[in-house]
Amino acid sequence: MIEERTWVVIDLDKLRNNFGNVKRHLGDANILGAVKAEAYGHGGIEVSRVLKEEGIDALGVASVEEAINLKSLGLPIVILSPTFSFDIPTIVNEGFISTVTYSRFADQLEKEAERRKKKVGIHIEIDTGMGRTGVPYPEALQFICEIQKKRWIKINGVFTHFAEAESDDKGFTYLQLKRFNRIVNSIRENGIFIPYYHTANSAAILDMKPSYFNMVRPGLLLYGLYPKEKKNIDVSPIMSLKTRTCYLKWIDRDDSVSYGRTYRAEKRTRVATISIGYGDGLPRLLSNKGEVIIRGKRASIIGNVCMDLIMVDVTGIDGVKIGDEVTVIGKEEDEEITADEVARISHTISYEITSNIGPRVPRIYMEKGIPTLRKSLISGNCVII
Repeated sequence: MIEERTWVVIDLDKLRNNFGNVKRHLGDANILGAVKAEAYGHGGIEVSRVLKEEGIDALGVASVEEAINLKSLGLPIVILSPTFSFDIPTIVNEGFISTVTYSRFADQLEKEAERRKKKVGIHIEIDTGMGRTGVPYPEALQFICEIQKKRWIKINGVFTHFAEAESDDKGFTYLQLKRFNRIVNSIRENGIFIPYYHTANSAAILDMKPSYFNMVRPGLLLYGLYPKEKKNIDVSPIMSLKTRTCYLKWIDRDDSVSYGRTYRAEKRTRVATISIGYGDGLPRLLSNKGEVIIRGKRASIIGNVCMDLIMVDVTGIDGVKIGDEVTVIGKEEDEEITADEVARISHTISYEITSNIGPRVPRIYMEKGIPTLRKSLISGNCVII
């Protein structure tokens, strides 16, 4: 029995299965796994270790700090987001692959690499329509030609980000792909060899095979989350979010519950207080809307979500007692609450839900149905179970 107030369970066997199914779907394309933001809340180092064992080619992160955390795995690490001049010494010294989007940063990177006599690899991001970061696509060829001349920089990859690959209307995404293809063809026509080109995220992997090139960037699919309704790759959610009942009472008609008194009982009601709140990452938008699973049945959240606690109506559920396990995300008997369901109620996306589960919620890692590791994000301690 897991003895925790609130906890996340990560099923590493499902992660292995998801990766295998994605890899089979992709064929020969190299896989750059998106493990930024602690692998979307699932645990960066633990997830990346399994992905390495399964044969992933490289890891994608958002910052130098995330790259440092994963360095011991010995895999190529691409920092997909912009970095800063103060990051450059670490990037060069540690051999991380930086994203370059403007000339001044490339010049600073070249200078530091020359000073250390250590060649540095980069990927160049092209803005084909995302409107966020990247070299504007009309300027891309000239920029790449300039960087190619630098002695201490090696261009390992060129990529772009799709703005709406999850949309059923693929018009703009194919326009972005067309722009990117023109750049790739121009690079090759100029006799420049670049090992990797990548555009496809999880959504594009599902139904845009022309976007694969020789590298793809799955994130959501690895964690068993679908970015859209089309589900032609079999993956299963690897995360469950659990908590416990900590108090039980009856309230009478017209009694109110929680801050703001937004819930008033219409009849005599059995209320369970649950040990989770927005301080753990549970969206406050679930107030009076969300549900949890107790003893295999759904129970409605009543009143506003508090920092540490929520209240639910358990009037119709027999046998509820203090200490009972409660499923917030996951499956219990015939009921299941998915991260997508929580996201819809909260007017957001599933990976914001998983990424926002807070550091005071320990992660319990399962293999072959057995808990094997407990990780605290507050202390950083890992305990083998």
